[in-house]
Amino acid sequence: MNILIIDDDSGCLDSLSSSLQLYSHNCEAHTNAVKAIEIYRENPSRFDLVITDMKMPVMSGIEVLQKALQINKDAKVIIITAYGDVETAILAVNNHAYAFFGKPINFQELLETIERIENEKNEKKLTKEEQTRLIDEYAKLKKAFEELQTLLNRDRSKTEGGK
Repeated sequence: MNILIIDDDSGCLDSLSSSLQLYSHNCEAHTNAVKAIEIYRENPSRFDLVITDMKMPVMSGIEVLQKALQINKDAKVIIITAYGDVETAILAVNNHAYAFFGKPINFQELLETIERIENEKNEKKLTKEEQTRLIDEYAKLKKAFEELQTLLNRDRSKTEGGK
């Protein structure tokens, strides 16, 4: 998966990015949330997931979440924080965060969450492909039906004209 990671703590950012890359995820990491959102805005389909820290200077994780959803209503955003109180978790969920993790992150749970997002993405892709296939099949059937109707009408006209 292509993951945009935002955290003002460069150590945490590097550690998370390196760990996810070991599991074949492509990561783009930024300590500046404003710059990261600008990059996201340029091409939101480039990223399958945004992982953001909650407490950062200039822009909070909730603001990153809200902006990502404004740019792409289907954005998947995971919020991570060292300040994992219940109020913060509720705030994240109420703002449609896909998941919320306290630091230190349970990496296995994070991987399972990423896998779930990837599975949902693949299912959605298959559904869209199936819809496209069905639309094509419907168009072919409709055309064949119209051609058959035309032939039947011509045949009827000949039969009626011959009487």
